[in-house]
Amino acid sequence: MLAFQGLLKKDFHISINWFFLWIGFLALFLILPFALEVYFHQPLSFLPIAVIMLLGFHVFFLPGMLLSMLRLEGKTQLWLYNPQNSKLLILSKIVISIAYQLIAQLFITCVGLVIYLFFKDLFILDKADLFIELTTLNAGIVLISLYFSLWCLFYWTVYHSLGKYPKMKNWRWLFVFVLFILLSLISSFLESIDVLQDILTKWKIPVIMGASFKYSHAGYTLGLNTMNLPVLTLVLYVAISVGLFVISCLLLDRKVEV
Repeated sequence: MLAFQGLLKKDFHISINWFFLWIGFLALFLILPFALEVYFHQPLSFLPIAVIMLLGFHVFFLPGMLLSMLRLEGKTQLWLYNPQNSKLLILSKIVISIAYQLIAQLFITCVGLVIYLFFKDLFILDKADLFIELTTLNAGIVLISLYFSLWCLFYWTVYHSLGKYPKMKNWRWLFVFVLFILLSLISSFLESIDVLQDILTKWKIPVIMGASFKYSHAGYTLGLNTMNLPVLTLVLYVAISVGLFVISCLLLDRKVEV
């Protein structure tokens, strides 16, 4: 536990400046639509759309943060001499990245709630329990982002593990591209099998997967879109995520130089 705490502190120190820059970017990005609303005397014309857009964009935040941390540590080659196993090395970066993403999403969500409180009379909510819906929405964004991150981690470790082979070093990008195409084709083929899809989509649960913002004469309608998520498909994604993490750790355990 103490070793993992040490890794968390290290990853925190090497990434905190980038996170502050990101929060600063979010603040500046939100100031622009607010200034446009003040200039044109049109409240809620730009800012709510910017909030929803930024919140959804965080699907790509965690993969970007994780890859930047891997790239930064790869320059120093510290893990070539680190006594900790690769699972702890990678897990530490994932935990820090998730923490950053949660803080960033909380910041954007709070901005959205402040907008709602100031202009409450102009809003019509489709959902009764806003707190539960927003919590579910934010959790879904984090989980989707984590899934993308594990795929990025997998391709990153495959790419750098091929660097040990001189004949492959200059062509490893092509190998990763072909691997991506091959796995995409396999996925598409499996999705086309009706029997398999019937099994995976047999049991479903409702989840929040997005937000909508519409204007009418009655006011601004804020809706949180619900879709039925197949339970077995969710289990499959969890299994794929675990597999990607394990394979990436095994490749990194070989002490690849990046």
